Amino acid sequence: MKREIEKTPYEFILYINNNIVCQRYFNIKGFNRSSIDSVEIREIIDSCCNIVKRDLKTKTFEYLYKYFNPYVKQEEADIDRRNIYENEDFFDLEIRVEDKGVRKTIAKQRFSGNIYPPKVRYSVDIRELIPKIISCIQEGLSRKNYTEINEIVSH
Repeated sequence: MKREIEKTPYEFILYINNNIVCQRYFNIKGFNRSSIDSVEIREIIDSCCNIVKRDLKTKTFEYLYKYFNPYVKQEEADIDRRNIYENEDFFDLEIRVEDKGVRKTIAKQRFSGNIYPPKVRYSVDIRELIPKIISCIQEGLSRKNYTEINEIVSH
């Protein structure tokens, strides 16, 4: 396993509350080093997080529909009024690159999981999303041109 990791210098990790949900190593053909300090890195991490969020939203709708009963009248007393952000669960998506033998985080984004039902957020399965996420990162980090952060700051 160690030898495989050495051949694949790029990885993404999805966490919930600092616990790894998914971690994958991969290669990028034509990696452009200037992508690391670019404005576009924000777009890449946003796109990857949106892939996960869309999946969680879909699974939330499926879960809610499964337990919805239109024949039961909801009373005022049945409504749960607790603050859903009282004990917040956070998802973190991290993109890492190996640089001179050391894995370095180049992008990380956090989003709240509390808008999804506990049953959905605690049973995350993104196996079918992995190719989309890796493809998004590969395309994003192998572009020819990037907007460097220094260019924006100097204007």
